[in-house]
Amino acid sequence: MTALIRHSTDGFLSQVADSFSKACDSYFSAARLQQQVALDALTRLPSDQQGKLLDIGCGPGWIHPRFCHFSASFSAVDLSSGMLNKAAQQGLAENYIQANAASLPIPDCSIDKIFSSLMLQWCPAPDAVFAEVSRVLAPGGRVVMTTLLDGTLAELKQAFSNMDNRQHVNAFLREQQVMAAALAATGMHWQFERRSYVLYYPDVQSLARELKALGANQVSERVRQGLTGKNYWRQLAEAYETKRGLLGLPATYQVLIIMGYKTNNE
Repeated sequence: MTALIRHSTDGFLSQVADSFSKACDSYFSAARLQQQVALDALTRLPSDQQGKLLDIGCGPGWIHPRFCHFSASFSAVDLSSGMLNKAAQQGLAENYIQANAASLPIPDCSIDKIFSSLMLQWCPAPDAVFAEVSRVLAPGGRVVMTTLLDGTLAELKQAFSNMDNRQHVNAFLREQQVMAAALAATGMHWQFERRSYVLYYPDVQSLARELKALGANQVSERVRQGLTGKNYWRQLAEAYETKRGLLGLPATYQVLIIMGYKTNNE
């Protein structure tokens, strides 16, 4: 039987949850990068149709129909009530749980596989998330996670830097910081793979609209500052135009694929 379980959030995480809730209906059609990354990551999980799987940061659940090839059953977690409600409309998971990834209401050693794609970059304490992954995984359990890294949207960041000194693009963790947070989790063995994904846009407004549809442009107050006025957009477009290639304006996303194995009960 499917259950919907809610836990409250506050502070910065509440802002994150609200941003993605507002984007729950527009997310899937704009999630070109998210779909590419998640499908690549899913191939790293054993496809044995056994055990319990936990999807952390499930979003609208577009990938959930594929989980039947990777588990006997699964539960879905998201910070955003809007995203969770959207996913729950499919009714495929045993449980839909609104919760912070750094404090999962999941029993110790109860999960055989964990999947989480492009959720970690929104977590203020990634070390706590990795500690929770280690706690809830059963011995022999496996996890595949992905996160955006520093250097993501470098072209957009450079275009903004030609105009002012404000930070308009979210600052993501460096690869070494993510790896250190993962390696601090006890009882886990890790492997890491860095990949670059490049998407192309006809103009900078199209990129901005896609980020808005994803909910990714509303997470930080500093990202929202200064993005008004036709003159401002004209200047930004001119600065970004120097990057144009045959396929359009590029936007590069730096992604770390994190693969883990629970070795013991520590």
